Amino acid sequence: MPIAAVKAHINWKVGRHLIRNYPDAAARKFIRAIEAKPSDDNRARRAVEMLFFAGRLDAARFISQSRMSSEVDRLHYWRHYDSFLNELKLGVAAENSRPEGTVRVALFNDTDYRVNIGCRLTSQGLKYAIRQAIPDAEISSRGFNFQTFRRDFGGCDASMTIADFRNGGKLRERIEAAYGASANAAIERADLVVVQPEGSLDDDTPLDGILTFFAPAILAHLLGRPSAILNGTIPIYHDSRGSFLWQLFAEFPAVAARDQMSAEFYDIKFLPDAALLHDFAASSVEKDGCLITTGARNSPEEDLHILRRALEVCDATNLRPVILTRASGRFRNLESDILSRGGVLAETAGILHAANTISGCRLHVGGRYHMAIFSHVAGVPSLLYDVKTHKNQWLSEYSPLVTLVRHKRSVVEEAITALQLPKHAMCATADIEEAYRDFFRQATTAAVSAAQSSIALVT
Repeated sequence: MPIAAVKAHINWKVGRHLIRNYPDAAARKFIRAIEAKPSDDNRARRAVEMLFFAGRLDAARFISQSRMSSEVDRLHYWRHYDSFLNELKLGVAAENSRPEGTVRVALFNDTDYRVNIGCRLTSQGLKYAIRQAIPDAEISSRGFNFQTFRRDFGGCDASMTIADFRNGGKLRERIEAAYGASANAAIERADLVVVQPEGSLDDDTPLDGILTFFAPAILAHLLGRPSAILNGTIPIYHDSRGSFLWQLFAEFPAVAARDQMSAEFYDIKFLPDAALLHDFAASSVEKDGCLITTGARNSPEEDLHILRRALEVCDATNLRPVILTRASGRFRNLESDILSRGGVLAETAGILHAANTISGCRLHVGGRYHMAIFSHVAGVPSLLYDVKTHKNQWLSEYSPLVTLVRHKRSVVEEAITALQLPKHAMCATADIEEAYRDFFRQATTAAVSAAQSSIALVT
């Protein structure tokens, strides 16, 4: 084995060993490993993702920028990824430099800092809506630990009401495990507690996990703090989970779903996805691409099926494949097929960079709900595969530019039809903004009966 390869291997192994407890030292080892063997692009991708999760953005950007030459980055992976890292760094700096507000908003399940473009698109839209409705808002954000979905805290009963949680349900324990050590204190300080379900719940989420997820809103209600639940798809549960959510939502003054199907089933307000609040300037780039995405919670086989059908569409319509999606690594074995068609293969991008890329597409084929919304905003029609929740089905009913793929008809035929769709007038952003303002006015002014009495702290 050449000496360079030996150095790369040793530095890589040491870096992986150090990443958890000594991320700065790990970063140096990763950089040396990649410099010793620059042809190993797969190792560079893995290193950057590990450094991102370790919060070492400067080191991640150093690697990404070193990979952006035309010889290495023929599929435009790195220029897209670097735009994400840059957006993230600028976003963190902007949040840290915001002046203190007088209205403290605690946002739970903020997805703004994830690799997934759609998660950032909708969370940024929600925070924009909060600040439009409450100009002096100071937002403190907390992500959700998905491992707590599988943790059994005990004391959970589908027949429980909010009043029953005063002395049961282990609310504070759940909140700390799911949202961090300071989460309980944030609820006690907050003027408004917001829980964003997003797409975090699915058909397999157990009742105990649902209780843990919504625990911040329950505790806020018991403490007399105004609260709001919005911007999420709520699965249609026809069992004890559905009964529990019916009781829970009935006791809150401000609950909304981002799709009409969830809203009608649980008898709550419908408020369109906050991702629709983005308003991108029209791009002048050439429209010669077909955006291709994976599907949330899809198996690798399901995503490969989408890619193969999408490549058939590209060949039939003379469009180049533009893959911009989470789990793009599942398509690495087909890189030569993508490259031969002049395509793009990227995992993520900054929102503005993604907008420019999507604006260069004439069609979207895939399973990603928020990428279909992104395409809708950009005026690009979508052929959308169904996924394990009803969100894609709802979006096909909401947007005239979104068509669910029907398996009895070839995707190529669907694509030719979609490309002939007339430009439709989209739902005005101003109308959605006003709906969000009304919702938050209701949430912040609603009389909370618990605030009028002495509230005992719950366990």
